[in-house]
Amino acid sequence: MDDNFHNNRMNTSSFFCGVVEGFYGRPWTTEQRKDLFKRMRKMGMNTYLYAPKDDYKHRAYWRDLYSVEEAEHLTNLISAAEAEGVTFLYALSPGLDITFSSTKDVQFLKRKLEQVQRFGCKAFSLLFDDIDSEMSSSDKEMFQSFAHAQVSVTNETFQHLEQPTFLFCPTEYCASRAVPTVSSSEYLNTIGAKLLPGVDILWTGPKVISKRITIQAIEEITKVLQRPPIIWDNIHANDYDQKRLFLGPYNGRSSELIPYLRGVLTNPNCEYEANFIAFHTLGQWCKCNASSIKKDVILSESPVCSDIKLETDGEDNSDLDDNVSEDDTNEQLNGSYKPRQALIAAIGDWMEEIYSTRNANGQQKTPFTPGGLPSTPILPVVNTCMSVSGTTITSTAGSSLSGGTGLPDLPIPESGNESYMQPTMNPVNSLLDTPSIPIPESSSTSSIEVEPMDCVPSPGSSPTQTDCDSKVDMDNMKTLNPPDNSTSTEKMQLDTDSSSDIYDMRKAIPEDDVLSTSDVILLADLFYLPFEHGKQACQLMNKFHWLKSHAHYVAGITHNDSERQQEVKLQVDEWQQKAKDFEGIVKRVGNLARKMTKIPNRSLLYDIYPYIWDIRGTLSLMSSFVNWLAIGHVPYISVINNAGNHQFTWSNKNYREAFMNGEQEPWVFRGGLQAELQRMLPLDGASDLFNPIVLDPASSACNSMTIVRPYLPSDKNAVFDLCRKIYDEQMDVTDTTQEYPDLVPHQLVGGFLQTTPEYCFVVEDDAGIYGYVLASLDAKAHYKQIQEDYLPTLHNAYPRPKSTENLTPAEETIAKFHDFKPFLPDQLYEKYPSMLRIDILPERAVDPNIPRRMIACVLSALKSNGSQGVHCELDPTDEAYLEFYSKLGFFTVPLDPVCPDSTIVGRVI
Repeated sequence: MDDNFHNNRMNTSSFFCGVVEGFYGRPWTTEQRKDLFKRMRKMGMNTYLYAPKDDYKHRAYWRDLYSVEEAEHLTNLISAAEAEGVTFLYALSPGLDITFSSTKDVQFLKRKLEQVQRFGCKAFSLLFDDIDSEMSSSDKEMFQSFAHAQVSVTNETFQHLEQPTFLFCPTEYCASRAVPTVSSSEYLNTIGAKLLPGVDILWTGPKVISKRITIQAIEEITKVLQRPPIIWDNIHANDYDQKRLFLGPYNGRSSELIPYLRGVLTNPNCEYEANFIAFHTLGQWCKCNASSIKKDVILSESPVCSDIKLETDGEDNSDLDDNVSEDDTNEQLNGSYKPRQALIAAIGDWMEEIYSTRNANGQQKTPFTPGGLPSTPILPVVNTCMSVSGTTITSTAGSSLSGGTGLPDLPIPESGNESYMQPTMNPVNSLLDTPSIPIPESSSTSSIEVEPMDCVPSPGSSPTQTDCDSKVDMDNMKTLNPPDNSTSTEKMQLDTDSSSDIYDMRKAIPEDDVLSTSDVILLADLFYLPFEHGKQACQLMNKFHWLKSHAHYVAGITHNDSERQQEVKLQVDEWQQKAKDFEGIVKRVGNLARKMTKIPNRSLLYDIYPYIWDIRGTLSLMSSFVNWLAIGHVPYISVINNAGNHQFTWSNKNYREAFMNGEQEPWVFRGGLQAELQRMLPLDGASDLFNPIVLDPASSACNSMTIVRPYLPSDKNAVFDLCRKIYDEQMDVTDTTQEYPDLVPHQLVGGFLQTTPEYCFVVEDDAGIYGYVLASLDAKAHYKQIQEDYLPTLHNAYPRPKSTENLTPAEETIAKFHDFKPFLPDQLYEKYPSMLRIDILPERAVDPNIPRRMIACVLSALKSNGSQGVHCELDPTDEAYLEFYSKLGFFTVPLDPVCPDSTIVGRVI
């Protein structure tokens, strides 16, 4: 077919611009779909493709007709779309188990689509993506190839329905899946030649998730398919990675592609409310070449020239120029799409949705009033393809000179077993929002390669499992608060809302709790796009890497040379200023998380908050590490070695280029920004510490101001008091604490505080310190110093009891001081050279993630100075504490000889 055919076809049929609900995971609800149609009308989009992979009557049970109740819901959806001027495209995915040569199966297919046609649907699609291309024996006898079988059934169905608007998704739906190439693929050439001209074909571009789509690539596939494709665009899809969300603008596609396409349908985030920017910016992009005029100069350009054109037109160049003027906006509307400007325009309109009043299920509620925020459920349905889980343990106190903890009744998630966000593994009836039902064995896809359009995530498939961090609130970080780093023009453009209703809603909330548009820009930057992080996210990573690599600046090195001293002072000042800048961004993220919990749109909150929770906790841990580096106990060589031994981090140029160039599918780089940040911490092999329990945003834990910070000498009395309180409450030894108030603290924590305060951390909230984790880098050196410097002082303060019989608990403890002999066999020391203990007040530990964050902080410090393992000595009768430590990644260390009075637990760092 020639270009004249394509031009005529483009002029006589509308350009498809819209949304495909085609992800794996829990489908959107009926209310969300109706809301989507309204949004699409406002954004100038015209097409919705109904294709939720886990709706069982779409794919697994595609033969089953709809019940009366289901039919009513689907009819209402089709009518709702039509009322908003949106074409409702109904899709079926029969490829899992259809027998193409079976007359019965073809009749099932026709009957199902006929039923939907009677509901008022006028547009249909057959999807053959993500299926095994091996044909059954009966199909091989009837059809020349897999492509011929699909074409036969599609053409017959298309004609049977009297040639309505009809879409077809091939099994080779992107260039990377074309065998062997696009132009020489027998499958694609057969589809192009045999499929009836009235059937449009879906295509994802060079990859399943394509960073760029060029005119040359579209011309190639158009020639093969003998028609321009409709792009099924996965640029905002997140169902292949449970920890990523995409709030960046539509990008990587020049608006001059539009005349070469039949349309673009975005397959977005699973979380419906998280897609406003994706929808809005696609709508803007489609308007930027509304005339659909092909430019001859583009046709004659080389692929290199076209890529250069795309880089300047479709890529985000906001690092060079963030100023947005009225002229820029007019230029965009007149045909030049600029992603950063599109993002800002989308955020301006998104503010209206953020401050609309919706409950956790997305239902519109009564207008927002100053009387208070809507109540939130205790266990909300957090997002559309994920759920919340966790486990609990009960613990009692234990004691030893070097180990034990006081942490009763504190919930700790099962290491490596929990996942706060899991995709729906069974299909559901998305019309009635009913619970899932089992997939029949005949529909099993276990043997099929799993990637996005086929993207049910596979546990353990990540190159790194450090996907999540333990979570805390950072609003009370003890750092200076620098000015907002957001672009002033963006703030000026957005912080003045044009809607008086939204202004009134925001006025009803305390000013400090209101999201500014610079906050929302920060949110988008943290969760940007599959192949790029936002500007402020990159700043976070670059600043942290610099601080870690230059920690020797603050290592307390002194010089006799006055000029050298001045140089050192300048280095210290530079490091402290960059640390201040880093902490400023961290605090902004903490404030963003806090403000999000106050928005009246609870549906949006529950869709997005788990991701913000991840980032906030990760950054809080990094902040604790930076504050520890500021103490100056990290030698130059150790820091440089630790900074350079992470091959897969943002600080590695090769890794960064591989991430950004789009040659790899994005599921190769799992975990998003929080995983990038976590990999920059010196915690290899500690992925279990990054699996959080996400709490209800309305809970006190989410709004408490809690930090884990390095121990200071001024904290000694508070730590002693806390140790005394925990020991007294858990062990009921009031007589000991009354007679010798500092005896227990001297026994359990005093040695750490005196010999290795640089490896001690405390956790505190508004009411003060309520936990600590104390460690020693070198247990052998620690015990030597204890015996030489610390125990003699205790011997003088607590003389040995004169008798060895009928001793009081206090006298027994004092006797241990005098008879203390460390148990540290070479077998233990070589693998677990460091040691620690942790105590926390249970009634104040409202966030169950805090213990793991405390452990992560101290392990980061120990690892930075070369430790490869840590151990703790516990009471062997205290099963609860043994379980508690096991959930923090510790396990019983088998020793020969066995420690007579203790159980030794350890973990590799």
